[in-house]
Amino acid sequence: MIIFAITLFADICMMLDDLSIVTDDGCIFAGITVVLFNVINCQFTRDRIARLSYETLNSCEELCQLSEVNFTEKLKYYLWRDKIPFYSFCSLGYLLVIALIFVTPTEDGSLPIRARYPFDIKTSPGHEIGFAVEACSIFFGVTAILAIDTIIVSICNLILLQLEILNMNFQNCSTTEIKCFIDKNDDNVIGKDRSIMIQKRKPRYRFEELFKQYIQHHQRLVTMIDDLNDLFNSSMLVQMFSSTSMICLTGFQAIVVYYKNDDCIVTIKRLFRRKFNVNRNNPVTSGHAIKTWIKNFEETGSVSGQDSNFWKYSIYLGAAVSQLLYICWIGNEMITHSSSLAEAQWLSQWHDQPFDRTANLLIFSSMFSQKPLRLKAGKFYTLSLETFIAAVHYTCFYNDLCQQRTHFLSN
Repeated sequence: MIIFAITLFADICMMLDDLSIVTDDGCIFAGITVVLFNVINCQFTRDRIARLSYETLNSCEELCQLSEVNFTEKLKYYLWRDKIPFYSFCSLGYLLVIALIFVTPTEDGSLPIRARYPFDIKTSPGHEIGFAVEACSIFFGVTAILAIDTIIVSICNLILLQLEILNMNFQNCSTTEIKCFIDKNDDNVIGKDRSIMIQKRKPRYRFEELFKQYIQHHQRLVTMIDDLNDLFNSSMLVQMFSSTSMICLTGFQAIVVYYKNDDCIVTIKRLFRRKFNVNRNNPVTSGHAIKTWIKNFEETGSVSGQDSNFWKYSIYLGAAVSQLLYICWIGNEMITHSSSLAEAQWLSQWHDQPFDRTANLLIFSSMFSQKPLRLKAGKFYTLSLETFIAAVHYTCFYNDLCQQRTHFLSN
């Protein structure tokens, strides 16, 4: 990937006078840059990432054993929420690989992605070597970013699950629950004919002891979020800038291609009328001539590949927007669930307990629960839906300016 990034950057530097090529290469270069940065960051912090993953899984297991509520539906929901985005992003990512490598229109002897190599890529074996470098770089780059994002999202989902379980535990801190379970020691349990016994579950601890353990677990989650931000906040910042840049460059590329084709068609129509003296007052003659010209023009390849470019830009834009949206949505969920802890603590029926025992607990817990947990992109941005809306707003504003500028120059 490093070799491919260098050749791509060299092509950008040598083609600065062609905005269409610069923006097209810039989209790929932005994606490769964020992949390289994330891979290097994970390589240097792999031991800390492994410890954080183990700590998250261990804390989730301990909270499940401590809980006095039924959280089966929550487990199913978060298992579903882990699987669906994973398969969706894998499908979108490898669809992007196919679009970039196999669907992108190429000229005779050229490669799917423009790059500057120190050898001739139009003859064998230079062409095969260049194609192998680009195909392997794109494939392993998409695989790497999917793996890294899966680790981050899985840790975040486990923390979100624990926050929801904590909310339920705080609200049911002083209540008993009717729980269904299967008596495995019953000799009459054979095959499907298992006896389901109903037992009233008594609290194993007093209110204060349960409340203290839940507060301690919340502090544990705060530490995990701090570690997660410390490990990945720089990666999140680079990914946010990369996704925003890809959205801007892809939109600009679409605008350039649109006006380029529109101006080309208008110019050739005028030349066609002058050369063949097409009579505008004769709609039959002019209409037939223009239809014939359009057919011949498309067959010559002047507008060939635009459908492929459209799909390539669409998939690339969809990947950038969906990646940015999903991580911002995860951050927004983190803020929402952690902010609801204060309300859950207030609904814990503390007023039924001796005030001298619960007053300090409530004061201490409210000091931490009032501050929501946040995912950071560097030291500048908090990942949330507001951040996503602001990023999309600025990219739309940029593309609108580019469209007005291009339209002004074309006229």
